[in-house]
Amino acid sequence: MQASKLIQLLSSLGTRERTRFKQYILSPFFNKHEKISELCQYILGFAPEFDQEALNRGVVHSNLFPEEDYNEDKLNNLISDLLQLLYDYLAYLVYEQQPLQKQLQLLEALLERDQSKHFSRAERRMEQLMKKLDNQSYAHFQYNMAFAELKDRFAISKKRRAFNPHLQEANNALDSYYWVNKFRMACDMLSRNVVIKASYEAHFLDTLLALYQEQAALQQIPALKVYHEGVQLLSQSIQERDYQKYTSVLAEHGEAIPHEELQTLYNYALNHCIQMINSGDNSYYDQIFSLYQTMIEKEIIFSKGVLSEWAYKNIVTTGIRLKAFDWTEGFIHQYQERLEASSQTNALAYNLAAFYYAKADYKKALIQLQDVEFTDSSYHLGAKIIQLKSYYELEETEAFYALIEAFQKYLRRSNQISDYRKRANKNLLQLSKKAYKLRAEYDLIRPNQLQKRKIALSRKLGETSPIANKSWLEEILDRL
Repeated sequence: MQASKLIQLLSSLGTRERTRFKQYILSPFFNKHEKISELCQYILGFAPEFDQEALNRGVVHSNLFPEEDYNEDKLNNLISDLLQLLYDYLAYLVYEQQPLQKQLQLLEALLERDQSKHFSRAERRMEQLMKKLDNQSYAHFQYNMAFAELKDRFAISKKRRAFNPHLQEANNALDSYYWVNKFRMACDMLSRNVVIKASYEAHFLDTLLALYQEQAALQQIPALKVYHEGVQLLSQSIQERDYQKYTSVLAEHGEAIPHEELQTLYNYALNHCIQMINSGDNSYYDQIFSLYQTMIEKEIIFSKGVLSEWAYKNIVTTGIRLKAFDWTEGFIHQYQERLEASSQTNALAYNLAAFYYAKADYKKALIQLQDVEFTDSSYHLGAKIIQLKSYYELEETEAFYALIEAFQKYLRRSNQISDYRKRANKNLLQLSKKAYKLRAEYDLIRPNQLQKRKIALSRKLGETSPIANKSWLEEILDRL
């Protein structure tokens, strides 16, 4: 029982959702089985921890059927029925958040019952809801198409042999839906082909791109203009891409696109900037910084009002890289509260440590790292690297070598870190150890010997791959 699908799914519900689920189960419209109601109330009585011992199958059975011998099948059937009701409830929660879909289904029900007056009233309500849509992406055209089809069916049901505009409306909406959704999916495929080396194929894409250029009407659809530029950006080689045109169209017509889609479109721009940086063009750090500022200002980067701790970290890293210290410090403190409550303390501590290190306040960075809980391998690796570099800068010899030893053990034992990242960090440790030793012996060896060892270490750095924090190693070698 304690490991059942039912408990796992109930654990994902919030307090209000659990309360409403109990009300759902107790409603005779949805459930008429008294024992299912009892089972639901019993299990929810242990939320949110769902005590395993109290939810043992035998204990549950004895509470539901105190005068009966244990019957596995009987209990399983109740659990299965309750789980199905939970599925129905979750589907209802989604349905509840889709007023346009609800209104379409109401229109269909009224049409089937030949309720003309009610249909006309519901039709006006649907038109009001459509006007309230703050975007015109593919879902908008999908609703338009379905609505027009229902109006056409209603007109035909009146048995009038006369022209009505609704069939044409449905056709036009279908065309718009197809074009916008086709280019949207093409963008997603092209992006994934790069990021995860997939082999998705957007059929007829070249033909559609050519047709788009010939159709002035299509070019007037804001969302389609954005997705068309997205396809152009993602399908061309880095050198041929017109990044400025893409971001310009995105800024001009972004309001026509729903929030979740807009996040994805901005991520395409961010990924392009990262590709340019990886190809050696560091000027794109400014572009990334500008994109993040826009996404913050327009609330694009937030999902249901919450900022991802990894987006928070990436923004801080970008601000530090550009030495925008005042802005970055303000961001760290101002947006900490927009993170998930469970990650706020850790994210603040880690990013402040990175910030203090960037400002060469190494002791403060080390103190700040004491508050970081290593709940994630990324935090663990990042914190150890900040410690390593801080000990190097402070010339804390004993602490530096002790950390290297501990870091090496962590890399060997961890099963959360990819082989690539393990190699990159092992190479960082080996080369930073050699650099520290060379600096420690600086005054003890002849200048010509020092130069030879420095050249050899530089060559080793150039030949070794992958290396974490390679730019830092290059910097400390230059300073020797």
